Parts: sequence; structure tokens; C-alpha cells
Amino acid sequence: MNFDLYAETYALWRDKNWFPSRVIILGVGHRSRDEISCLPCGYQTPLGKVAADHDFYSDLSAHYPFPVGGDARAFQGEHSIEFVVIWLQALRDLFFPDRSFTILPILCGGFQDVVELGAPPIPTSHEAIFAKTLAEIPGAGDPDTAWISSIDGCHVGPRFQHPFAADKKVRALVSKWEKKLWEQASSATLPGFFQHLTTNQNGFYFDGVGVLHTILAGQRLRAKTNPPVQWYESSDQSIVSFSRGHFLPV
Repeated sequence: MNFDLYAETYALWRDKNWFPSRVIILGVGHRSRDEISCLPCGYQTPLGKVAADHDFYSDLSAHYPFPVGGDARAFQGEHSIEFVVIWLQALRDLFFPDRSFTILPILCGGFQDVVELGAPPIPTSHEAIFAKTLAEIPGAGDPDTAWISSIDGCHVGPRFQHPFAADKKVRALVSKWEKKLWEQASSATLPGFFQHLTTNQNGFYFDGVGVLHTILAGQRLRAKTNPPVQWYESSDQSIVSFSRGHFLPV
């Protein structure tokens, strides 16, 4: 976990003196069998309990024409959800102690089938319909609803089964590739986003493909991010990259 990036991101809410009553958390389905999985589950952390938003889940289930419920085991120990919940609790307790909030966790896969084709999911696919449905639920545009994309960046080196070390040359290559990927992270350039991924079949294992598609295909947005930070471990010569930013209207 990169504490600085988390702190800088959530400070945006603090500085605006704003805290949501509902948070839709889109995380990475590291252990999920499905490309899209949603479960109305709350979480208990050392900072207390956070309840699930059953109303939003019911609306989603009613409008999405396919089963939306996921394998509960995929949500157990999923750090892309757990880290967010803890940070939300800490921010609330420190600066907005009179506020309460609910969450709806959603897990998204890597969409590798379409990555290999170099194009976003077709409009009739489960993934595209889910993104559209999620964006059109009445509560989606509520000003007290926040959307959080909780993703990992690139994963490169022997720890991730690459047959090479993440030396300085490789790290520079990954940085350049990821910078271009983020430049394409917009609803207006979503085809270019997938075309760039397919240049190496997402061989740098960027984990945010499904999450970013779900946000960008459903709403007219673009990502504004700071340059990625690479966490390098000399013990196994591997890196994981992290970014922080927010979405703006196209």
C-alpha cells in the first residue's frame, strides 16, 4: 500500500468539506471467477462496521438483465475493497464524525478476452450492459453518492512470473507504457485504451482494466491522474505501480 497516494486522494474530499452517504467501490476481482461480481455485503474493520447499501443493490439487480450476485468468497480478504473501507472510516472519524455511509462493493476482472482483440466489449456483452445499467440507476447521479475505482497498476518482474528482472531499463519502459495507457483512459478514447493494452497483451499485468471500462463505458468521463509511482523490491527485482487521480466530465 502506498500511504501517500491514499492520503493525497482522500484529502480532496476533506478540502472540499464533503463526505458521501453512499460509496460504490469498484475493486479488482483477484479471486473472482466472474468478470463482473457484486455483493451487498458490509465490512467490519478495527474502526467499526460499515453497512451494505441494499437499496442500490436492489435497483441494480432489478435493471441488470443477468445475475449480478457474486461468489462471497471472492470478497473475503479482497484488499482493493478492504483498504478503501478503512480509509473512508478514518477520513469520516477525523473530519466528518457526524456522517454515516453505506457501501456497495463491485469486483471487476481483467477482460482479457477483449484485451486480446484490442477493442472494448461489444454493446451487447454482459460487461457493456452492466456498465450502462450501473450508470443509469436513479441513485447513480445522487450528489451524495461517490464512486471509487480501487485498482492496482502494473505488476512486473519475477514475482509475477516474468522471465526477466524489473531493472532500470524495464522500469522506464513500463512507465512510458503506463503513461500512454492513462492518457487513453477516457470515455472518448476507450477504443484507444484497449488498442494500447493489446500492444503487449497487457503483459505488464495492469489490473485496472475491468474497473476502468465499467466507469468509462457507462459515463462520459476522463481520468486525470498524477504520474504513477513504482514500488520496487530489490529482493526479487519486481515492481508494482500505483496512481492516484479522479474523474472529470469529458
